[in-house]
Amino acid sequence: MKPGKANAWMDRVAHDLRGPLAPMQTAVYLLREGAIADNQREELLAVLDRQIQRLSGMIREFSDFGRSETRRLVSRRDLIDVEQLLADLVCRLQGRAPRLSIDAQVAGLQVRGDILRLAQLFETLLGTQLSRDHRVPVQARVERLGGQLRMTCALHCCGASDALAEALLSAPHPDPPDDTLGFGLLIASAIAEAHGGELRGRASAPDTVELTLDLPCATEAPAAAGLEG
Repeated sequence: MKPGKANAWMDRVAHDLRGPLAPMQTAVYLLREGAIADNQREELLAVLDRQIQRLSGMIREFSDFGRSETRRLVSRRDLIDVEQLLADLVCRLQGRAPRLSIDAQVAGLQVRGDILRLAQLFETLLGTQLSRDHRVPVQARVERLGGQLRMTCALHCCGASDALAEALLSAPHPDPPDDTLGFGLLIASAIAEAHGGELRGRASAPDTVELTLDLPCATEAPAAAGLEG
Protein backbone atom coordinates (compact mmCIF):
# COMPACT_ATOMS: atom_id res chain seq x y z
CA MET A 1 0.00 0.00 0.00
CA LYS A 2 1.36 3.41 -1.01
CA PRO A 3 2.32 5.78 1.86
CA GLY A 4 -0.48 8.27 1.10
CA LYS A 5 -3.12 5.59 1.00
CA ALA A 6 -1.69 3.92 4.10
CA ASN A 7 -1.89 7.20 6.05
CA ALA A 8 -5.49 7.80 4.96
CA TRP A 9 -6.35 4.22 5.89
CA MET A 10 -4.76 4.55 9.34
CA ASP A 11 -6.58 7.85 9.93
CA ARG A 12 -9.88 6.10 9.18
CA VAL A 13 -9.03 3.19 11.50
CA ALA A 14 -8.17 5.62 14.31
CA HIS A 15 -11.45 7.45 13.73
CA ASP A 16 -13.44 4.20 13.80
CA LEU A 17 -11.73 3.00 16.98
CA ARG A 18 -12.69 6.26 18.69
CA GLY A 19 -16.32 5.81 17.64
CA PRO A 20 -17.49 3.78 20.69
CA LEU A 21 -15.77 6.09 23.16
CA ALA A 22 -18.23 9.03 22.99
CA PRO A 23 -21.34 7.03 24.03
CA MET A 24 -19.27 5.24 26.68
CA GLN A 25 -18.04 8.52 28.16
CA THR A 26 -21.58 9.95 28.15
CA ALA A 27 -22.95 6.85 29.89
CA VAL A 28 -20.22 6.97 32.56
CA TYR A 29 -20.86 10.67 33.18
CA LEU A 30 -24.61 10.13 33.65
CA LEU A 31 -24.08 7.11 35.89
CA ARG A 32 -21.75 9.14 38.12
CA GLU A 33 -24.35 11.89 38.41
CA GLY A 34 -26.51 9.44 40.31
CA ALA A 35 -29.81 11.29 39.74
CA ILE A 36 -31.26 8.80 37.27
CA ALA A 37 -34.10 6.31 37.46
CA ASP A 38 -33.45 2.58 37.65
CA ASN A 39 -34.66 2.00 34.10
CA GLN A 40 -32.32 4.73 32.81
CA ARG A 41 -29.46 3.13 34.70
CA GLU A 42 -30.12 -0.21 33.01
CA GLU A 43 -30.26 1.50 29.61
CA LEU A 44 -26.91 3.21 30.24
CA LEU A 45 -25.33 -0.05 31.39
CA ALA A 46 -26.63 -1.67 28.19
CA VAL A 47 -25.00 1.13 26.18
CA LEU A 48 -21.70 0.51 27.94
CA ASP A 49 -21.92 -3.24 27.38
CA ARG A 50 -22.78 -2.83 23.70
CA GLN A 51 -20.01 -0.32 23.00
CA ILE A 52 -17.41 -2.32 24.94
CA GLN A 53 -18.26 -5.36 22.82
CA ARG A 54 -18.06 -3.24 19.68
CA LEU A 55 -14.64 -1.84 20.64
CA SER A 56 -13.38 -5.29 21.63
CA GLY A 57 -14.44 -6.64 18.23
CA MET A 58 -12.60 -3.83 16.45
CA ILE A 59 -9.42 -4.42 18.45
CA ARG A 60 -9.64 -8.17 17.79
CA GLU A 61 -10.10 -7.46 14.08
CA PHE A 62 -7.10 -5.12 14.01
CA SER A 63 -5.01 -7.71 15.87
CA ASP A 64 -6.03 -10.44 13.40
CA PHE A 65 -5.06 -8.18 10.51
CA GLY A 66 -1.63 -7.64 12.09
CA ARG A 67 -1.20 -11.40 12.58
CA SER A 68 -2.17 -12.03 8.97
CA GLU A 69 0.50 -9.60 7.80
CA THR A 70 3.15 -11.61 9.68
CA ARG A 71 1.66 -15.02 8.77
CA ARG A 72 0.75 -15.90 12.37
CA LEU A 73 -2.96 -16.62 12.02
CA VAL A 74 -2.95 -20.42 12.16
CA SER A 75 -1.83 -22.17 15.35
CA ARG A 76 -3.01 -25.77 14.88
CA ARG A 77 -4.17 -28.25 12.25
CA ASP A 78 -6.87 -30.82 13.01
CA LEU A 79 -9.27 -32.82 10.88
CA ILE A 80 -12.55 -30.90 10.60
CA ASP A 81 -15.92 -32.16 9.37
CA VAL A 82 -17.12 -29.52 6.92
CA GLU A 83 -20.88 -30.19 7.21
CA GLN A 84 -20.83 -30.06 11.00
CA LEU A 85 -18.84 -26.83 11.04
CA LEU A 86 -21.24 -25.20 8.56
CA ALA A 87 -24.30 -26.38 10.51
CA ASP A 88 -22.91 -24.82 13.70
CA LEU A 89 -22.18 -21.54 11.90
CA VAL A 90 -25.64 -21.23 10.33
CA CYS A 91 -27.14 -21.57 13.81
CA ARG A 92 -24.91 -18.74 15.02
CA LEU A 93 -25.85 -16.46 12.11
CA GLN A 94 -29.42 -15.95 13.25
CA GLY A 95 -30.80 -12.70 11.86
CA ARG A 96 -28.43 -12.80 8.88
CA ALA A 97 -28.65 -16.49 8.02
CA PRO A 98 -27.39 -17.34 4.52
CA ARG A 99 -29.21 -19.34 1.88
CA LEU A 100 -26.85 -22.30 1.92
CA SER A 101 -26.86 -25.23 -0.48
CA ILE A 102 -24.55 -28.19 0.25
CA ASP A 103 -23.83 -30.74 -2.49
CA ALA A 104 -24.33 -34.40 -1.56
CA GLN A 105 -20.64 -35.13 -2.25
CA VAL A 106 -19.69 -32.93 0.70
CA ALA A 107 -21.13 -35.50 3.15
CA GLY A 108 -18.28 -36.74 5.34
CA LEU A 109 -15.78 -34.39 3.70
CA GLN A 110 -12.97 -33.18 5.96
CA VAL A 111 -10.41 -30.43 5.72
CA ARG A 112 -7.29 -30.10 7.82
CA GLY A 113 -6.73 -26.86 9.66
CA ASP A 114 -7.32 -24.54 12.58
CA ILE A 115 -11.02 -24.95 13.42
CA LEU A 116 -11.33 -21.48 14.97
CA ARG A 117 -9.81 -19.77 11.96
CA LEU A 118 -11.77 -21.84 9.43
CA ALA A 119 -14.96 -21.04 11.35
CA GLN A 120 -13.97 -17.36 11.16
CA LEU A 121 -13.37 -17.70 7.41
CA PHE A 122 -16.71 -19.40 6.71
CA GLU A 123 -18.62 -17.05 9.00
CA THR A 124 -17.16 -14.02 7.23
CA LEU A 125 -18.16 -15.33 3.81
CA LEU A 126 -21.65 -16.40 4.90
CA GLY A 127 -22.40 -13.31 6.98
CA THR A 128 -20.77 -10.41 5.13
CA GLN A 129 -23.01 -7.61 3.88
CA LEU A 130 -21.64 -5.13 1.33
CA SER A 131 -24.73 -2.91 1.05
CA ARG A 132 -25.69 -0.59 3.90
CA ASP A 133 -29.26 0.10 2.75
CA HIS A 134 -30.27 -3.10 0.98
CA ARG A 135 -29.37 -6.16 3.02
CA VAL A 136 -29.84 -9.48 1.22
CA PRO A 137 -28.93 -12.91 2.66
CA VAL A 138 -25.76 -14.37 1.19
CA GLN A 139 -26.49 -17.15 -1.30
CA ALA A 140 -23.85 -19.85 -0.97
CA ARG A 141 -23.14 -23.23 -2.48
CA VAL A 142 -20.64 -25.77 -1.11
CA GLU A 143 -19.38 -28.58 -3.32
CA ARG A 144 -16.48 -30.92 -3.85
CA LEU A 145 -14.41 -30.57 -7.02
CA GLY A 146 -11.83 -33.34 -7.14
CA GLY A 147 -9.49 -32.76 -4.21
CA GLN A 148 -10.88 -29.30 -3.47
CA LEU A 149 -13.70 -27.99 -1.32
CA ARG A 150 -15.35 -25.05 -3.06
CA MET A 151 -17.66 -22.49 -1.48
CA THR A 152 -19.24 -19.94 -3.83
CA CYS A 153 -20.97 -16.96 -2.23
CA ALA A 154 -23.12 -14.34 -3.96
CA LEU A 155 -23.25 -11.00 -2.11
CA HIS A 156 -25.54 -8.10 -3.01
CA CYS A 157 -23.50 -5.04 -3.97
CA CYS A 158 -24.68 -2.00 -5.92
CA GLY A 159 -22.32 -1.11 -8.76
CA ALA A 160 -20.49 -4.44 -8.65
CA SER A 161 -17.43 -4.81 -10.86
CA ASP A 162 -14.43 -7.11 -11.12
CA ALA A 163 -12.19 -4.27 -9.93
CA LEU A 164 -14.37 -3.72 -6.86
CA ALA A 165 -14.43 -7.45 -6.08
CA GLU A 166 -10.64 -7.61 -6.27
CA ALA A 167 -10.31 -4.48 -4.11
CA LEU A 168 -12.42 -6.04 -1.36
CA LEU A 169 -9.78 -8.77 -1.03
CA SER A 170 -6.76 -6.48 -1.15
CA ALA A 171 -7.75 -3.42 0.92
CA PRO A 172 -10.03 -2.61 3.87
CA HIS A 173 -13.67 -1.97 3.03
CA PRO A 174 -13.86 1.85 2.78
CA ASP A 175 -17.34 2.07 4.31
CA PRO A 176 -18.27 -1.16 6.13
CA PRO A 177 -22.04 -1.42 6.70
CA ASP A 178 -21.56 -2.95 10.16
CA ASP A 179 -19.64 -2.16 13.35
CA THR A 180 -16.29 -3.38 12.01
CA LEU A 181 -13.10 -1.85 10.67
CA GLY A 182 -13.65 -3.43 7.25
CA PHE A 183 -10.82 -5.99 7.49
CA GLY A 184 -13.06 -9.07 7.40
CA LEU A 185 -12.46 -10.18 3.82
CA LEU A 186 -8.75 -9.35 4.01
CA ILE A 187 -8.42 -11.62 7.03
CA ALA A 188 -10.58 -14.30 5.36
CA SER A 189 -8.29 -14.28 2.34
CA ALA A 190 -5.24 -14.66 4.59
CA ILE A 191 -6.85 -17.59 6.45
CA ALA A 192 -7.60 -19.33 3.13
CA GLU A 193 -4.00 -18.85 1.98
CA ALA A 194 -2.64 -20.14 5.31
CA HIS A 195 -4.59 -23.38 4.70
CA GLY A 196 -3.25 -23.84 1.19
CA GLY A 197 -6.37 -22.39 -0.40
CA GLU A 198 -7.46 -19.29 -2.27
CA LEU A 199 -10.23 -16.72 -2.11
CA ARG A 200 -11.16 -14.99 -5.37
CA GLY A 201 -13.71 -12.35 -6.30
CA ARG A 202 -15.57 -11.23 -9.42
CA ALA A 203 -18.75 -9.45 -10.44
CA SER A 204 -21.32 -12.02 -11.57
CA ALA A 205 -24.02 -9.37 -12.16
CA PRO A 206 -24.31 -5.55 -11.93
CA ASP A 207 -25.59 -5.94 -8.35
CA THR A 208 -23.72 -9.07 -7.26
CA VAL A 209 -20.18 -9.82 -6.13
CA GLU A 210 -19.29 -13.51 -6.22
CA LEU A 211 -16.61 -14.79 -3.85
CA THR A 212 -15.14 -18.23 -4.50
CA LEU A 213 -13.20 -20.11 -1.84
CA ASP A 214 -11.12 -23.20 -2.67
CA LEU A 215 -9.59 -25.30 0.11
CA PRO A 216 -7.73 -28.61 -0.23
CA CYS A 217 -9.61 -31.63 1.11
CA ALA A 218 -7.85 -33.58 3.85
CA THR A 219 -5.96 -36.76 3.00
CA GLU A 220 -5.52 -39.73 5.33
CA ALA A 221 -1.92 -38.81 6.09
CA PRO A 222 -1.16 -35.72 8.27
CA ALA A 223 -0.49 -32.59 6.31
CA ALA A 224 3.19 -32.04 5.62
CA ALA A 225 2.96 -28.25 5.99
CA GLY A 226 4.17 -26.87 9.30
CA LEU A 227 2.32 -24.45 11.50
CA GLU A 228 2.66 -20.74 11.05
CA GLY A 229 5.14 -19.44 13.57
